[in-house]
Amino acid sequence: MKASCFISLLGISSCYGFSVGQTIKTSSGPVSGHASTVKSHVSAYLGIPYAQPPVGNLRFMPPEKYHGDKLINGSSVGFACPANTPFAARGNDLNNYDMSLANLTAQGIATLSDLFQVTDTFSEDCLTLNVWVPTGGEDGKAVMIYVYGGSFTGGSTQIGFYDGQHLAAEQDVIVVTLNYRVDILGFHGDPESKNHNPGFLDQRMAVEWVRDNIPAFGGDCARLTLFGQSAGSASVDHYAYSYASDPIVSGLIMESGAAGFGKALPSNNAEAWYKVSDTLGCGTNVTTSSSEIFSCLQKKDVKELFAAIGLNKFGPSVDGITGFADYPALSKAGKFAQLPLLTGNNDFEAGAYIPLYALNGVAQDHKYWVDLTDSEFACPAGARANVSASHGLPIWRYRWFGNFPNIRLFTNPDSGAWHCSEIPFIWNTLPTGPGIPPDTEAEISIRKYIQGAWAAFAKAPFTGLTKYRGGWPQYSPFEPSLVRLAYNNVTGTNVASSGIYDRTCLTTYPIVGRGCG
Repeated sequence: MKASCFISLLGISSCYGFSVGQTIKTSSGPVSGHASTVKSHVSAYLGIPYAQPPVGNLRFMPPEKYHGDKLINGSSVGFACPANTPFAARGNDLNNYDMSLANLTAQGIATLSDLFQVTDTFSEDCLTLNVWVPTGGEDGKAVMIYVYGGSFTGGSTQIGFYDGQHLAAEQDVIVVTLNYRVDILGFHGDPESKNHNPGFLDQRMAVEWVRDNIPAFGGDCARLTLFGQSAGSASVDHYAYSYASDPIVSGLIMESGAAGFGKALPSNNAEAWYKVSDTLGCGTNVTTSSSEIFSCLQKKDVKELFAAIGLNKFGPSVDGITGFADYPALSKAGKFAQLPLLTGNNDFEAGAYIPLYALNGVAQDHKYWVDLTDSEFACPAGARANVSASHGLPIWRYRWFGNFPNIRLFTNPDSGAWHCSEIPFIWNTLPTGPGIPPDTEAEISIRKYIQGAWAAFAKAPFTGLTKYRGGWPQYSPFEPSLVRLAYNNVTGTNVASSGIYDRTCLTTYPIVGRGCG
């Protein structure tokens, strides 16, 4: 990397050639890094606090910025935010389940254990982020900021799929991953609160931290891309509607998730909130004031709090700030960040859910799983793509078909292009270990191609994909422009008409399903 000097938004003069692990001055305090475990020329700055620990009187509240002057040892990823994970009820041990119906492969066990946080460590003091910086290469690097999925009830930056060193090294970009609060802590149910979704406010504060501090790491504030998968993808979309006039970022990547195009957000989570309150002896809305309930639940032990959730659900709800009642109407009016978008979904998203059902002794027919894939993922993704297309915005749409031996969760039949299966291709974090087949040549080629496409978009959101490896066509619902990735295991674009896949969606999404303005 050539030496370069500029003034960050903090007023800090930053000059680099960048040395691996050098201490960086940030608003959180000076942060020391270290060489990444595999890519030794990538500096890893892990576990940087961007907000005050959201504990005590800050539980359920909007985040407050963290400022410090003590040296931060950025050697390990921070705690995961407390979560309701699929295997927690049985001690996070898959051996406690009936494995016969699930028919999991070795890679299936490894993958689900990673994604569902079997080995994560949890604490409410979890609002941290991680930065990976490659040495050499371009001055003023593009920055990719990732938001994890997990149904808004789980997920963390400890998940191995999100190790940013490979993406940073192989594409010469800075990679940032961030923690945000989930479940009742991130999307509580107090109907009297102004903000219903502090988890979304966590995400915004992390983006603001990146804006303010990334120049000191050699990042370009004019090239920040926010990307995510599943609930992380929906979060990216919610962000676009919440901060339409001040998005900070310059591009959006949404993998298998959108805001408000499947089920409308609930007005609040009050019913679940009061059930938890009643269970913990904090009263109900009939017997106790909202402020007393809120204060009481702030004082409860976090393990006790999560044990009381039971079957109650906490996710985003309407507050008019970060959650809205009518996303199709906002879309039609153009009331969202007018940014370039790369979006899409996987061909058989339900392949990830079949083993979760099976581990609990439940099986469904194939039509059920196809309908789930369409209603929960494919149709909302298509509707959201049509929104951007209808407003004449740069939009690229894909459908992922990758299906290789070492990512199959189960066999006979196999799991197909399941929900999340594109992630390790973008991050180069494909599973390895005993019993897991090696990468195939086609898989390696496709991995390099899809990772390069994501980075090309991040480096130049308006034009990067039009120039990438022969060019991607901008998406239009009226002509073949849907890019089928890994279709028949072929590297590159395989362009098809979106109507092939959207036909079942037209009656479900009549306003935006046909690309109308």
